[in-house]
Amino acid sequence: MRVCIMTLGSRGDVQPYVALGKELIKKGHSAMICTGGSFKQFVEENGIEYKETASDLMAIAATPEGKAILEHPLKNFRLALRYSKYVINPAYRKTLDDFYDAAKGADIIIFHPKALGAVDIAVDLGIPCVSMPPVPITFPVSEFANLAVTHKNLGPVLNKLTYKVNEKAESSQINEINDFRKKTLGLRKRKAGIYSYTDGQNKIPVIYPISPRLFPDVTSWNRQVFLSGFLYLETDETLSNELKRFLEDGKKPIVITFSSMPLSKPESFMHKLMQALRVAGERAVILTGNSGITGNSSKDCFFTKSCPHLSLFQYSIGVVHHGGVGTMAAALKSGIPQQIIPFSVDQPFWADRLYKLGYGLKPLKEKNLSTEDLVNSFKMMNDFGIQTKAKQVGEKINAEKGNERIVEYLEHLRFSRIYPKES
Repeated sequence: MRVCIMTLGSRGDVQPYVALGKELIKKGHSAMICTGGSFKQFVEENGIEYKETASDLMAIAATPEGKAILEHPLKNFRLALRYSKYVINPAYRKTLDDFYDAAKGADIIIFHPKALGAVDIAVDLGIPCVSMPPVPITFPVSEFANLAVTHKNLGPVLNKLTYKVNEKAESSQINEINDFRKKTLGLRKRKAGIYSYTDGQNKIPVIYPISPRLFPDVTSWNRQVFLSGFLYLETDETLSNELKRFLEDGKKPIVITFSSMPLSKPESFMHKLMQALRVAGERAVILTGNSGITGNSSKDCFFTKSCPHLSLFQYSIGVVHHGGVGTMAAALKSGIPQQIIPFSVDQPFWADRLYKLGYGLKPLKEKNLSTEDLVNSFKMMNDFGIQTKAKQVGEKINAEKGNERIVEYLEHLRFSRIYPKES
C-alpha cells in the first residue's frame, strides 16, 4: 500500500504524520509526506519519502510580514489582505499541483484539513482519502463545540452548529482550487465546503490520533470517526550530556515548557517561578522554546531551548505546559502529573477536559498566576495519590498502541474496499 500524506502548518501539524509514516514503512508499506520545506530534513531523517510544497507556513511566519500579521491580525488587517493576495494564495495554487504530483501512484490519501484540495485530487484519481486532523476539530458532535470557535460547552444543538464554520474554511482560496480543478484536473468549478464531509458519494472517514479515554462521554461520532490512540514518534534523539549530568546530580525536576507559545509577561512569570521553586524546594528543567523565557543554568535549574519530551519526562516529577496536544500526549504516556496554563485554540479545551477526567491539575491562567499557585501545583505533583493516578493512566495509554491501530485501520479500508456509505 502506497500512502500519500498531505499536511501544512507547524511542527504539531507534521509530527503525527511522520510517526504514521514510520509505522507504515515498518509494516511493509510505503509513505510520502508532502509539506513545506521547513520540514524536509525532519521528514527525510526519519526515513520517509518527501515532496516539497510551495506553501511553507513556518517560513511565512518567520517573515516580517508574517510575524506582524500573526502577532497583531486586526492592526495589520490590510497587510494581511495584500499578503494573502500576492503571496499566500499564489503559493497555495502551486501547492495544489505539488499535492497532485505527490498523489500520483498512491493507493490512499491521508490529509490534514489545511491541505485543501486533497479530496478533489482523490476523486480525480479514483482513490480513497481519509481526514486526519491532529485535534478533534472537524466532525460535528453534540458533546462539545468546535475548538476553533470556543472551548465552552454551549449545549447539544449549539455545539453541533459551531462546526458549520468548517464548511467555510476553504472560501478564501476557492478561486485557487477552482483554477486547479479546471487547468490541472479538467473538472468544473465547485462551491466551497461541498467536500467537508463527503467526496460526493461516500462519507470521508475521519481519524483522530487521540486516546478514546479522553472522550468517554462522546457518543455522536456516528461510526464515522476512529479514535486510534495517540501517535508517538519513535526517535533516536537523546538528551544532551549536560542535561544528563543535571538530572543525575539531584532530585527529579519539574519540567516547564510552553513550546512555541509566547508568554505575555515572561519576566514576571520567571520571577514567580523561581520563587515557587525555592519555596517548594524543587528543581526544574526549563525549555525556553519561543516563550520569551531566558535564564542561566544552575545546580537547581537547567535552561535549554528544546529537547525530546518523552526522553525527558520519564526523569521528571511533572510538567507545567501550555496544553498543546503533543505535549499533553507525551505527559500522559510518561505517567506524570501535568499542570496546564493554556493560551488559545484547543489548549483551554484540553486543560478543562483533563482536569474533569482527573488526568490533570486544575488549569491556571498566566494573567492572574501567583507564586502560591505554582507552589501548590508543585506540592500536588508530589502527592502520592496524584502520582499513582498519572501512572495508571500512563499504563492504559501505552497499551493502546495508536500507531499500529491506524495502520490496521488503513489496511482494512484499502484492501477490503469497504467504505462508509451515506445513509
